[in-house]
Amino acid sequence: MNTARYLRVAWLLVGLAAASAVHAATAARGSAAAAQTPAQWRAFDLLLDLQNLPRAYTCRELWQRSDELLLALGARHYPQILVYHCGATPEESSRSPQVQLQFQLPQALSPSQSRYADVTVVRRTIVLSPRQLPSFTAADCGLLKQLSSELFPQTPVRVVGAPLECPAPGAARPRYALEVETLMPRS
Repeated sequence: MNTARYLRVAWLLVGLAAASAVHAATAARGSAAAAQTPAQWRAFDLLLDLQNLPRAYTCRELWQRSDELLLALGARHYPQILVYHCGATPEESSRSPQVQLQFQLPQALSPSQSRYADVTVVRRTIVLSPRQLPSFTAADCGLLKQLSSELFPQTPVRVVGAPLECPAPGAARPRYALEVETLMPRS
């Protein structure tokens, strides 16, 4: 009799554990689905006028850093990037170049417009720093500061952390980071 009772209790506990696991998985799936938002790609065509950068950038460096920044912000792949007043070497380049960006970012839709969605997005907070943007170096804080100050006000990207503060030139361990909120496409 003791053994039978023990087996009934054991099966009851196994059943409760299984039901609990199913409930937890369903709740997690529900919260993940709630975080997803219908969106539509919105096109941008911006000309950024960068002034008095700390150093001269080659056309390739400007293109690479701009491309990497846009992709980190959730832009659709293969943006069109044109750079002006730069050269193949820093000596041929200006410290006040222009960067034309033609790209698409997702824009959230209201529930009544969700039938027009062509992408599903998740709102994310990301940190822009040399650690997350491999082509950026410790010396590129001034470039990121100007790119973000001209780009973000014209897009849905919002700065949520402290403003970007660039370390003094020659600092022993120059570090910088900018925290922003953006919509990232679900893959």
